[in-house]
Amino acid sequence: MGKWLLILAVFGAAFWFGRPLLQQGVGAATPVVASGEQPVVVLYATSWCGYCKMTREFFAANGIRYTEQDIEQSSTALQQHKKLGGNGVPLIVVGDEVINGWNEQALRHFLGPWLRS
Repeated sequence: MGKWLLILAVFGAAFWFGRPLLQQGVGAATPVVASGEQPVVVLYATSWCGYCKMTREFFAANGIRYTEQDIEQSSTALQQHKKLGGNGVPLIVVGDEVINGWNEQALRHFLGPWLRS
């Protein structure tokens, strides 16, 4: 019985102390608009990628300022792309959020207050 009580106590402690870690992720997906300035946007891309082209067009049509890093032209950009968990292009960083692949819904969510349309 003592062994089971110890196991139950360990699981209870893990649940109790792990709760704040789980709750941190809940608010992370909400864009921050407090400063009023557009967050820094970085596009990791290649010149031949069709989805990268769609991302560039989306940014141009909506007046989004961004910096583009070509992962085939810059080893530094490639290293940063891999560090961010990139396994393809485009990889888009909006503030602290990382978007893997073309995802207009996510872009609209994180850049909503700064979009023209």
